[in-house]
Parts: sequence; C-alpha cells; structure tokens
Amino acid sequence: MPAPHSLLPPLLAQIDALIAAEKYQEVAETYAAFVTEHATTSYLASEPIPFKLSVAFSNKYGSSATTTFTLRNTTWASDVKGALKAGPADFAVLVAKYEAEVAEIAKSVKKVA
Repeated sequence: MPAPHSLLPPLLAQIDALIAAEKYQEVAETYAAFVTEHATTSYLASEPIPFKLSVAFSNKYGSSATTTFTLRNTTWASDVKGALKAGPADFAVLVAKYEAEVAEIAKSVKKVA
C-alpha cells in the first residue's frame, strides 16, 4: 500500500500563484474551500500564509520596509490568520491595508547600496 500523499503542497502552490497575482480574495476562497473539504487541515493550511505574504511584500517593496512594518505591527501574522478564518472579504481588505502600509513605509526606507 503506497504512503498517502499530502494535499497541502498543491494547495500552497496555488496560494503562492494567487499571492503573486495579488488575488487576495481568491487566496481566502481557495483556503476556505480546501478547509471545508479537509476540515482537519485548517491549521497546517493557514500557518504558511502570513509567511508567504511577507515574502511577496519583501520581493515587491524590499525587506527593510517589510521588516519595519512587522516591527510596528507585531500581531499582523495572527491578524491575517484571523481574517482568513473570518472570510474572503475580510482577508482581502486586511491584506490590502497591510500591503498599502508596507508600500508607504517603502517610500521612506533608505535603499541599501
């Protein structure tokens, strides 16, 4: 009997693609559909999402801006996970708000030579 394969890698790859495309509401919709079908995976499915957002923000706005945002908003990862559970619209609004804050910080951060 072959070992069961985790369903998480394909989900996380899909979430990566949606985050790269800045389709935040679709990220939450994809997560919700997956968790509805696989109820015991909610923690494992949600845990990497704040990190994936952080990487995307770092790539787009720079690590200094993202780090500064994180230092100013120490609970942002937990807040993102809470919004993810609250629903796609809440998640999309919160992520857009956070991205705008990172973008604003990026304007004032000195570029590293």
